[in-house]
Amino acid sequence: MSQINVFLKRTIVVLLWLAGLYIFFRWLLLALLPFLLALGLAAVVEPLVQRVRRRLRVRRSFAAAAVTTLLLLTIGGAAALLLIRLVLELQTWSSRLPEAVERFPQLWNGMLDKMDSWYAACPVFLRSALDGMARQLMEEGPSLAGTASTWLMEAVSALLAALPGIGLFLVTTVLAIYFTSLSYPAILSFLKRQLPEKWQKRCRSAAQCCRSTILKWMRAELLLILLTFSILFAGFIWMGLDYALLAAAFTALVDALPVLGVGAVLIPWAILSLLLGNTGRGLALLALYAVTTLTHSLVEPKLLAGQADLPPISALLAMYLGFHFMGVGGMILLPVFLLLVKQLQDAGVIRLWK
Repeated sequence: MSQINVFLKRTIVVLLWLAGLYIFFRWLLLALLPFLLALGLAAVVEPLVQRVRRRLRVRRSFAAAAVTTLLLLTIGGAAALLLIRLVLELQTWSSRLPEAVERFPQLWNGMLDKMDSWYAACPVFLRSALDGMARQLMEEGPSLAGTASTWLMEAVSALLAALPGIGLFLVTTVLAIYFTSLSYPAILSFLKRQLPEKWQKRCRSAAQCCRSTILKWMRAELLLILLTFSILFAGFIWMGLDYALLAAAFTALVDALPVLGVGAVLIPWAILSLLLGNTGRGLALLALYAVTTLTHSLVEPKLLAGQADLPPISALLAMYLGFHFMGVGGMILLPVFLLLVKQLQDAGVIRLWK
């Protein structure tokens, strides 16, 4: 009977935790996100604040304000430099736009000629399939264009409507970072007092594991981005691109996004180059995509595993299961969750295996 009571008690506790997590992620996360970001950044910069306070022998308020200001200036400066670079590239592109518009009919006619010659060389069964696709495209083309234009207008309207909320979010986050960093020890002490004494040590270990896991994951992702950037930059230099550095940086950043990858940039670019008659560049871009994807697939499991002393097969299994059950985003979330569980297991916070 006692075992049944223990089982029921544990089941109720697990269900309450799951309900609390659902409520938090469903309704509270977005509302509390500025303050959670502020708390996380304050925890990251706290060792530096303590070091500045001891070295310079100044008040904590001054050290926290100085370190926080330096952090925000660094982030804002990087964003400003990226924006300035983007504006300069757009100006250069706009200055060349009239020339591109003048050359467009010639390029379009050349592409149509190549497609006609390729169509004439196709087998009969393939030409019939292409004819069916062309008829379907002609029938559905106007509706697709209308749908695309409607989606674009809705996206622009949603972005404009969200601008005040985005501005309020940024201002609130910046102020929360300052206030949280100034009062970080008091906030931490307050949160600690709300927990039972027997939970405090375990929660402290869990918080340290979370911080360690996030830092290790960020280190692994930065190394992957750097590796991808190096391969792309070398490939673009070999291809003789004018903006090799900028193109490699942009493609590497796109590759870091959960849903997209290098294929989102290289494959359309390669197809467009092939259609325009630049066969060498198109094949080079496809080869660069194959090399980058293969290297990424081989290195990512080993790199993620090396950050937490996991066997590479465990990281590979987590990536595959994450993709199988949750899509592309699961390839990132499940390995990070596995890293966190491994850290909690090593710290003795949980006991899931021997």
